[in-house]
Amino acid sequence: MAHAIIKGMVSYRNCCPVGGAVIILERIDSVFNEELNEEHIKNVYLDYTQSNRCGEFCFPVSDTTATYRIKVFDNHHEGGRS
Repeated sequence: MAHAIIKGMVSYRNCCPVGGAVIILERIDSVFNEELNEEHIKNVYLDYTQSNRCGEFCFPVSDTTATYRIKVFDNHHEGGRS
């Protein structure tokens, strides 16, 4: 089984890095409902982390064929810290 790392950086619109942002990793699974004959999307929570002071984060993942969603939450005011 192949392993991979999802890396990223969080920054404000003015390009200042966001330190301490909460990042959540979810896997997107497709579920087929046979009764309704429809396909539904199901999000599965996997892990969370915080960005470092440079705004960087990473997640190790073991399934390289899956689709992932990253959600970012910032508790600071826009523009970075002074």
